[in-house]
Amino acid sequence: MARKSQNRIVMILQIFWEGIVWYCKYLDTLLKYMFFPVFGQIIGLLLIFTANYFYIVNIPSLIKKYPVLDNIPLVFTLLIIIVAPGFLIFSKALFDYLIAYGSLNSMAYVSRGAKMKNKPLETKSYDDLLKKRLFKFISLWLIFSLLFLVGIFPLLIVPYLILCVYFCLIFQIFMFEESISPIGAFKRSFYLIKTNFAITFFLICLSIALTYFLIPQLFIFAFEKINIIQYFVYPVQKYLDILPIQDVLKYIMDMIGLLISPQNSQLFSEISRIFQEINLSYFTNTVDLANNFVKSIIVVSITAFMLPLRCCWFTLLYKTFDTEKTEELRKNDLKKGK
Repeated sequence: MARKSQNRIVMILQIFWEGIVWYCKYLDTLLKYMFFPVFGQIIGLLLIFTANYFYIVNIPSLIKKYPVLDNIPLVFTLLIIIVAPGFLIFSKALFDYLIAYGSLNSMAYVSRGAKMKNKPLETKSYDDLLKKRLFKFISLWLIFSLLFLVGIFPLLIVPYLILCVYFCLIFQIFMFEESISPIGAFKRSFYLIKTNFAITFFLICLSIALTYFLIPQLFIFAFEKINIIQYFVYPVQKYLDILPIQDVLKYIMDMIGLLISPQNSQLFSEISRIFQEINLSYFTNTVDLANNFVKSIIVVSITAFMLPLRCCWFTLLYKTFDTEKTEELRKNDLKKGK
């Protein structure tokens, strides 16, 4: 039993290493492929917030100059028009990123074959193949998103995290088993993982440690050493300075106070005091807030660029489990035949 466990751990470590080798081999192609899906979202948000910033700063003077703008529906309509270009760029980049969740699995699977090992990676053809099944793919994402919305409820976080392990192969199954339905992908993933939960969890932990923590933090460390972060912090801080943060927090606390019964008013006052001491001091320090925000964007961006690596790992895991299950069924059929 111990020997079998050791072999399974070795298998996961081999998958982990093979994924890194594949990612490094096609690094230039994968970075180009992920460039717009990642930076397009950042550029879109940047355009939205920049347009919104200048609009908020200049709208009082514009109203004085053009009295016709002293109309709330018109002001909001103009705001929507101004932020529309950024929103469209963000939406297109987000759509491409979601498409990558499927296409990258096919890229990893096919490019590792003997016939494709020395050939360049053609990314567009995989996107086109996936888009032919776009309705089912969107349905898969909707189910996955609904599961996430339910799972973030505090009492359901632990069951949700367990289910995430069981459902970690849904995108691989969707891509490689074309006849399967979105619901069927969840069932199939559960079937493949149920006897392999521990080693799957081990691979997930390795992937999170490397692509969500270690590599992003190395970039943060490097950016801090060369003092590049401060150039991004300044504009974010200026944007935060115009936001009515204290007023919003006070409004939230007042609304909570209205919902609490008079018998607990003293308790509420004490909670409110502690809340304001902790949160107002944090949120009103816009320099630290902007600094943390910029670091978060860097971490999210680096993590997003690591998506091909995570897809390759779980494609290899799917291939291993699928082969094992197929062999197991074949042996069972032979036994029944005898």
